Amino acid sequence: MKQWKIWIDQYLTKELGSKLFTYRELFSMLLPIILDVFFVNIIGILTTAMVSSSSQESVSAVSLINPIAMMIYAVISALSTGGTVVTANYVGRGEKEKVKKTAGQVVSYLTVVGAFTSFIIVLFSKEIVRIFFTTADKQVMRKAEIYLIGVAISMIFLAIYMAVFAIFRGIGETRTCLGLTVLINLIHLIASFLFINIMNLDILGTVLSLNIARAIGAVVAIYMVMCKKGKIGIAFNYFFSLNKDIGSNIFKIGIPFAIEQILINMGGMLVQTFLVPLGTMIIAANAVTNSVLSILFAAGTAVGTLSMTIVGQCIGAGEQRLVKKYGKSMTKLASYMIILSSMIFLPLMPGILSLYKAPVETVNLIWKLILSTIIPVIFFWPFSSVLPCILRASGDSAYVSWVSLITMWSIRVLLGYLLTIPLGFGVMGLFIAMSAEWMVKSFIYFLRYRRINNRVLDD
Repeated sequence: MKQWKIWIDQYLTKELGSKLFTYRELFSMLLPIILDVFFVNIIGILTTAMVSSSSQESVSAVSLINPIAMMIYAVISALSTGGTVVTANYVGRGEKEKVKKTAGQVVSYLTVVGAFTSFIIVLFSKEIVRIFFTTADKQVMRKAEIYLIGVAISMIFLAIYMAVFAIFRGIGETRTCLGLTVLINLIHLIASFLFINIMNLDILGTVLSLNIARAIGAVVAIYMVMCKKGKIGIAFNYFFSLNKDIGSNIFKIGIPFAIEQILINMGGMLVQTFLVPLGTMIIAANAVTNSVLSILFAAGTAVGTLSMTIVGQCIGAGEQRLVKKYGKSMTKLASYMIILSSMIFLPLMPGILSLYKAPVETVNLIWKLILSTIIPVIFFWPFSSVLPCILRASGDSAYVSWVSLITMWSIRVLLGYLLTIPLGFGVMGLFIAMSAEWMVKSFIYFLRYRRINNRVLDD
């Protein structure tokens, strides 16, 4: 046993250790992010299950609106990614005052983006639902409009605490993010149970619980970033003190990523329209499958998030060789995490699926979709999802965005449509196309990563 411990210690030191980080420091940052992502996904499954227990119309409405919600979320997340990388760069250089200035600007920018987006979505909510989901059942459309308005309002609060998350992740303070995530999602879960299961408010209950949880999260986040005893401790005026260089660095990374996310999620919305004529059961099965698969992605997603902090700090410290080292090791770590997650959660899937109280035929379809996706998830998802994070942190954001957009629209949308409708594969066609997209992106990103790092090391 002692020999195994020595071997594991030596292996992890070789793979993840460096003069900037020990492997223990990396895992101390990674574990809270894993728990953070995992916790969010589990709460998402439970709340989706609560909505599903109300009716298939409700879960279908949530499923139809989720691509729009994810598009707004993705834009905010993309801009916050710029904040994380810039913060990590300043941490690597040891410029503490620049870290504070970055914190103030990220909060300000994201709050404005969240408020503007919320206003536009609420104003045109009825038109958005009618344009994208004209063939949906009338009851589904009515519930979809209510859910869209509620999600749009909550984005103001989401933008605030996502900005704070970006800063804390940039300095490597991932435990703070985990604590806030747990608070927000526990409130969401408890409020959902109260409003949906006890008070029977159906889709309105989902909307109320989401807004209450995110509003509390925003207030707590602002307190954490301004607290003098905390890791940052900025004054109120930092939110209005804008620095041109900091702002341009944030947007240089964030804007290409944000545009990419808008167009990708528009593709996701288009893909959803393929399913509408297939019926409510198919829409519900797709929603539940994506919700369940998010568990398998959780640990790998966490590795991708951490890689931006690690690579950003390496670049800030001028350690380009470590960028290559951590690019390889973080992608490999994500693969291990996906395999471990699959081994743990696949045996638990029958119990998880029972939470949705879906009809037998829906559950059987969900199982088929999950099993068809497992192999591509293990072999291709880490390369298609973690390598882009490393490339973005290295300043290669525009290339990553172009590749992501081209593969999304040519494979997931176009091929997905051909497989789903003309060729008659149904919803299975979308999952085949998604797996094909991961495979192609993995190959392209790997070649780009290898070429860039070989060029830097030759210099």
